Amino acid sequence: MNDLYDVAVIGAGPAGSYSAALLASSGHRVLVLDRQRAPELSPLCTGIVGVPYVQMMGLDDDLVLARASSATVYSPLGRQLRVVSPRVEACVLDRALLEQRLRNRAMSAGAEMVEGITVSHADREAGRWLLSGVRDGCRESVTARAMILACGVGPELAQQAGLEPPRRFLVGAHMEMEMDGVAETEVYSLSDLASGAFGWLVPVGSNRVRVGVLAYSGAVSLTRQFLERAENRNRVRSSLTPLLQRPVPLGGASRTVAHGVVSIGDAAGQVKSTTGGGLYFGALAARHAADVLGTALDKDDLSARALMRYQLRWRKQLVQEIERGMLVRRAYNRMSPQRVDDIIRWAAGTGLAERVLGSGSFSFDRHTSTLFFGLIRAVPWLLRRSNTPTPEVDA
Repeated sequence: MNDLYDVAVIGAGPAGSYSAALLASSGHRVLVLDRQRAPELSPLCTGIVGVPYVQMMGLDDDLVLARASSATVYSPLGRQLRVVSPRVEACVLDRALLEQRLRNRAMSAGAEMVEGITVSHADREAGRWLLSGVRDGCRESVTARAMILACGVGPELAQQAGLEPPRRFLVGAHMEMEMDGVAETEVYSLSDLASGAFGWLVPVGSNRVRVGVLAYSGAVSLTRQFLERAENRNRVRSSLTPLLQRPVPLGGASRTVAHGVVSIGDAAGQVKSTTGGGLYFGALAARHAADVLGTALDKDDLSARALMRYQLRWRKQLVQEIERGMLVRRAYNRMSPQRVDDIIRWAAGTGLAERVLGSGSFSFDRHTSTLFFGLIRAVPWLLRRSNTPTPEVDA
């Protein structure tokens, strides 16, 4: 790997491989480096996305394990809100196969792929990026004119490259199980167990269910508690995958551009603040990164000023959604189990969820704005309820 590449992409996840394919297809020499080999992939997310992501990426039908048009939301006190859309709103993907397909797509476009290498150092020398890492016990290096960081939330490479990595994190836990009686997606507020936590059950096939929990800490322990609840304990048959966890960035990174380098996906904090999902946001950012970086390479101007167009673009498209999601999350963090129960009661009683889903304006990939405005509409009702005196009960 001693040749000079136009772009080195660190991370062959969906965002990294997509950006590599776009750049390679436009004639640039691209090298993708990833610590995992394709046969060893064990993605740590549920892989649920909106239909626009499937269409934008041109995914084959065999990547979609299930399609969802309904879900039931449960409060900690057992209240339910079932929402039904007249159309498919979300697709559950074969996450490992998705990553393999996108790696293959990048290579078919002309990108080179090196798997099993852990890149640990990024140094700028003579106007080039010198990257070094270890593969099979041997140190290797590569030189590139530019670099895309798509390697998740680790701060080391970002700081070496002069970028600002995300500073706040959640923890997501994920596993696949064999369970009975999960006919549609079920979402559970776990605010009685931990502030800001929630869990989900997503069916992906005959008795196969993806289980997940998102929390500020202790996601693995919370997942076990979630599954031990009475409503779940008797439905569990067996575990199909290990229970794994990963950090999830909370809020977009403030600096995703430096001389000759951009960050995308989790490395840039391009994740929904509510659910931790990042496939759609990462894909949008990858398109902007490939376009801006490709133009900069053609003009031989890889200055931070030239690449700043990338940060301006992705922030214009995504930052409002991320920030509104942060506001929703802060509000949820402060809610007691009773308050969560009140919100679900209000939503069920007003029929707001059905009207939104039926309006054609709802987007699964951009749902945080819907939650934000829904929460605002609920405030007057919640204030009236808070000011209503509790009736006395005769002894």
